[in-house]
Amino acid sequence: MRYTALLLALAPALVGTAALASDITLLAGCANKVFNEISRTHKWSGKAPAACPKMIVVEKRTDGVLVTAWATRRVEGGWVRTAFSGAMGYGELASKKELAKAGRDIMARARRLERCLDSINSVNDPLECRDRATKSYAAGEESGVENDRIVWLDDDGRHTVIGYAYGNTTATPSPPADLFNGQELPPGMIIDLHMNR
Repeated sequence: MRYTALLLALAPALVGTAALASDITLLAGCANKVFNEISRTHKWSGKAPAACPKMIVVEKRTDGVLVTAWATRRVEGGWVRTAFSGAMGYGELASKKELAKAGRDIMARARRLERCLDSINSVNDPLECRDRATKSYAAGEESGVENDRIVWLDDDGRHTVIGYAYGNTTATPSPPADLFNGQELPPGMIIDLHMNR
């Protein structure tokens, strides 16, 4: 009986999961706007671009910049969090032509990842992607179930990864842990785009 009640509590969240997979291209577009800002100003303002969720983290790596954007939404019976993480090299950020080409590549890869996520949610088939899923249970003062999935393209292309989580626990406002593993770049810090060219 207890398991039946848990399944009934998660059912509305599962219904809303497929509809929110379309956030991936929006989040990828937001990441591209951040890359454009960094290319133009050589720093990140720390402010989310217009029409983007406020949850954006920029990480400086040795070979380029990593941007992670995510949105958490309440759905009946729980929440859904979608996240997108993409990277560009310093050389791509320094050249307008390379920046535009890399931006198109990020959007194309995001659409492919979105198709994979839709397929995983509907028929549990990752198509051309790889994925890793975890399910965790919370017990104590607050109980519930949280499902996390990381999806990436099974090729040697640019770093583009999506995170997809849903559950009926309290959603955490922190970045998706599997997509962001470094130090957040503080706003206003100058980024030398001519490194490693």
